[in-house]
Amino acid sequence: MSKSYKRTSRREVLNRTAVGLGGISIVGLAGCLGDDNGASDVTLATSFEEGHVLVDAAEEFADQVEDETDGAISIEITPGGAYGAEDEIAEQVQDGVIEMHSGGGMPYSMFAPEYYFFDNPFVVEDLDHLRQIEDSEQFGTGQEMLAEEGNQRHIGSFIYRGLRQFTSNEPIREPADLDGIDLRLPELDPWVSIWEEVGASATAVALDELYSGLEQGVADASEGDAEQISSFNLHEVQDYLSLTEHQVQAGGLYVNEDFFQGLDEADQDAVLEAAEAASMTASQQSEDEEQDIIEELEAEGMEIIDDVDQGAFLDQAEPAVNELFESEWEGTWDEWREV
Repeated sequence: MSKSYKRTSRREVLNRTAVGLGGISIVGLAGCLGDDNGASDVTLATSFEEGHVLVDAAEEFADQVEDETDGAISIEITPGGAYGAEDEIAEQVQDGVIEMHSGGGMPYSMFAPEYYFFDNPFVVEDLDHLRQIEDSEQFGTGQEMLAEEGNQRHIGSFIYRGLRQFTSNEPIREPADLDGIDLRLPELDPWVSIWEEVGASATAVALDELYSGLEQGVADASEGDAEQISSFNLHEVQDYLSLTEHQVQAGGLYVNEDFFQGLDEADQDAVLEAAEAASMTASQQSEDEEQDIIEELEAEGMEIIDDVDQGAFLDQAEPAVNELFESEWEGTWDEWREV
């Protein structure tokens, strides 16, 4: 399929958004006022704990911004959900209570839901495909919507958090193997629709209860990126790790739009450049560590199933994914696959 648009870089999209939203009024943010020396003291909140790649990215970003602005912008990282869950933090950034946050795709879900397709099972092929989507002119509209409706912009590139895989006590190689399997899923309707189309029965279990839910048989299986599987010690309650690679897990850095517009051009450039550098560094870190984590899980006793028929899973998911594009998401699946 030929492309009818001119591809723009992510930086060009961000600059165009800044021009288009230049008329937004500046609210009385504490960070914009600065201290007696003219420095801006900024809070960057995240629901993730220290050591998580999204916190590492935030710390790298903060260091670079402070260096590039000679201390004019000082960013304090507040991890561990001190400001609440991801959606609560996104709302506080929208309202200007805090200036920045680091998290998953939740802001898109809240403020640009038509473009939240990227954070769903089977939709995005791999990291390269995700990069092509985020750099496309079409997705730039979603970024503009995020700034307009959520008063926050996504800065830098998507941060790669790994491919989501499948854990169970039976080897999973094809959709037929899901028959009778109760799969733990978050309460996200699109995820439930897609996985039930593939053949699993969805069971809602809170993430902080994942280990106990699997141990007690509330759910038979789970899905998640390697870091999640490892950090929750799922090798103790699940025998198999099937490499379904069904979803590219991503996150990002976000800044309140009013705060951003209140910065001078040099500081805006410093923020954008630091975010891009930090997000790409963090993404590379995740890529480098992902296979190591899988090998550690194998050493801990999980059997790795690497002959999964990924094409069969994709084919089985197709009707549900297409229906979601027809009813909820922008464009068609075929169009985004051709980006």
